[in-house]
Amino acid sequence: MRWKVWAAALLVVTGLGGGAWALGLLPGPSSCAGGTVRVAVAAQPEIAPALRDVASRFNVEEHRVGGRCVRARVTAVAPAEFARRPELRRRADAWVPESSVWLGIVRDAGDKSVPAGGTPLAATPVVLAMTRPVAGEFAADHVAMSWKLLIKDRADGVGLARRAADPAVGLSGMVAMLAVEQTGGKARDIAGDLRAAAPSPADDAAGGSAAVLTGLTTAGRLDRSLVVTTEQAAVAYNGAHRPNPVTPIVPDEGTLMLDHPYAVTARDRRHRDAAAAFGDALGARSAREALQQAGFRAPDGTFGDAYARDHGLAATPPRALRLPTSKELAAALSSWKR
Repeated sequence: MRWKVWAAALLVVTGLGGGAWALGLLPGPSSCAGGTVRVAVAAQPEIAPALRDVASRFNVEEHRVGGRCVRARVTAVAPAEFARRPELRRRADAWVPESSVWLGIVRDAGDKSVPAGGTPLAATPVVLAMTRPVAGEFAADHVAMSWKLLIKDRADGVGLARRAADPAVGLSGMVAMLAVEQTGGKARDIAGDLRAAAPSPADDAAGGSAAVLTGLTTAGRLDRSLVVTTEQAAVAYNGAHRPNPVTPIVPDEGTLMLDHPYAVTARDRRHRDAAAAFGDALGARSAREALQQAGFRAPDGTFGDAYARDHGLAATPPRALRLPTSKELAAALSSWKR
């Protein structure tokens, strides 16, 4: 895989960040006579709630390392902020960004405490999303669900209000740029419109792929909004907007997946072992179920049949686009910046 290629090119845009963040620690129970090792986990905002559920069960079960009880605490933090601020990395024992790309970004910036790879916890494809009425109209008119819909003069005359996250904050925006390049278009054909409509840095810092969905269901019917987001963000959005759900669509050409790796970043042996113990718990069946209930696919890109059916999603992994070359990535980034 060319995750490191992505990382090297993305170094030029990691200067953006959000608000301050600090890892808090919960006191351990008095039953841990040998003391408590507290594991601080920094996680992508979209996956953090599910990981907190796993941590709650993990803490009750009294896991021990070297005779000491282990307690895990999960804090949501945007990957761009984590990559930008070394003091945040020093406080964390493990990191779960949206993609392995971010691991390479931090390492290439000089922080080798972040490993080159992690254990993928959950996958979610980058998708196009629109309101259900607009999706129904497109289906009735036999409009192809293509990445080319992001290009104004290639959208078969269909007027669309397009939106995506800044690639420096949410990799879903970067995938959109790369997908257009791979399907016969040019990133420069969509960069200006997407950048003008991107969420504010403050909103983006709270979760790039989720932020672009804000206000989608309250947009005017004639706006025909089309956003680039993740399947998980769309599922979570629908859970909070049941009367007005959005429809996530994998473009016909395919897409790329975000893998959410669990990377142990602790510097001392005791905390590394404790963080590894929590990582093992994240591989348990109950943890997989919690992640699926939050809208994430298994690391291999599959959903359970019942869950997929209930949410109107495919249980099998979507068709995959090829990973980009460094030249393609650099060109996409350059187009967005301009």
